[in-house]
Amino acid sequence: MSHLNQAMHDLVHKSEMSTTEISKALGIGRQVLTNKVNPENTFNKLTVHELHAIQVLTGNDVVLRAMQAEFVLSVLRDAPPPILEAMINQGKEIGDVFGAVQEALADNHLSERERSKVLKEIREAITSLEVTEQAVIAHGRPFEG
Repeated sequence: MSHLNQAMHDLVHKSEMSTTEISKALGIGRQVLTNKVNPENTFNKLTVHELHAIQVLTGNDVVLRAMQAEFVLSVLRDAPPPILEAMINQGKEIGDVFGAVQEALADNHLSERERSKVLKEIREAITSLEVTEQAVIAHGRPFEG
């Protein structure tokens, strides 16, 4: 059973809201919701919109955190790059964040498209920073004396 499937189950069944309250808010039957979050069910799962709504309703981001952890692990499956390469990429990613913010705020208005672009660049910079962290952990101190 994957961590993601268990996280979806826990999101609904360990919430302060009942499954009935959650299903009513989503506009689906309680049994349909229960089936969609059953970790053993491999076909009928929550839609992205349902998942998002449940996380907002319950104030619980357990599924988002599980997805993020699985994503980071998949990105880091290969050996981390050398520290210097990771740092150079980190600088590029931070530059991309600055560029996106500067472009977005050029007209003193932040549209949804611009907000999405800035957030995408921030997520990429965070991922790059995590890769840099793994490079340091894997390779030790860059300057041994």
